[in-house]
Amino acid sequence: MTSKGVLYIIISGPNDYQRAIEGLRMAEYQAGEGTHGVALMLQGEGTEWLRDGNEDYRQEIQTSIGVVHELGSPVFICGASINERGLTASMKDYQFTNSSAPKRISQVVSKGWQLAIF
Repeated sequence: MTSKGVLYIIISGPNDYQRAIEGLRMAEYQAGEGTHGVALMLQGEGTEWLRDGNEDYRQEIQTSIGVVHELGSPVFICGASINERGLTASMKDYQFTNSSAPKRISQVVSKGWQLAIF
C-alpha cells in the first residue's frame, strides 16, 4: 500500500533539540516538494517550541515550523499538552490548529498516512 502522506509528530523538546530539528527538516523538505501529503503535530515536550526564547536552535526550529505552515501543510498542536504548559496554539504571528492528538493520529492512520515521530 502506498502512503498517502506523513504526519510528523514532534515530541522532543529543548532537551533533545537535535532530534526535533531533524524531524522538522524532513517535514520541511517533503512539504516543499508538494508531491506528498504532509502534516505536523507538536505534542508533549514538542509544544515547548511555541515558547519565546533567544537560543539559536529555538530560532531554527521555529523557522522550520513556520516554513512548513507557509508551504500549506497543516500544523496541529496537542491541546492537552499546551494546557499542561500554559501555552496557546500560536507562535509569533502564526495560529495553528488546537487538536486532540489521539483523535488526529487515528484519523490520519485510517486514511492511509504514515507516522514519523521525533
